Amino acid sequence: MRLDGIDFGAIWQERYGDLAVGHAHFWDRALSRRQFIGAASAATGAALTSGLWSPLAVLADDDGLVMPRPVGQNFQPLGRGTEIFHFALPGTGDPSTIGDFKGTVGIVDIEGNGSDSAGNALTFGADMRFMRGSYIGVDGERHRGAFAFI
Repeated sequence: MRLDGIDFGAIWQERYGDLAVGHAHFWDRALSRRQFIGAASAATGAALTSGLWSPLAVLADDDGLVMPRPVGQNFQPLGRGTEIFHFALPGTGDPSTIGDFKGTVGIVDIEGNGSDSAGNALTFGADMRFMRGSYIGVDGERHRGAFAFI
């Protein structure tokens, strides 16, 4: 069987038109500027905050974790032998909420308004903190650790 005189290009064009065949070349699928900036921003954010992630992984296994002593301002509203609430008085308290703490403390106090699906007005408040450093534990010894208060 001979194929002389057959215009395969014309046959392809007639059947498939401009349909692409094969694989995409690198320059056809390279990142756009928007994709590159987005990926670079995500990688930078992950790198800058990675030091905050490791305490969560470390505390997932609490074997050997010694609880810290709370701050000195305590309130026991239901009397002796009941739950103790620890708080810091405005301007005089320790923002870490851990007694004898030396380290880094991050605090966010958020308040806002919103509504539920029925349209009822709601208020929102959150006090979140993280602490990372050394502290005196309930055993009286110095320890290092990271804590989150949400």
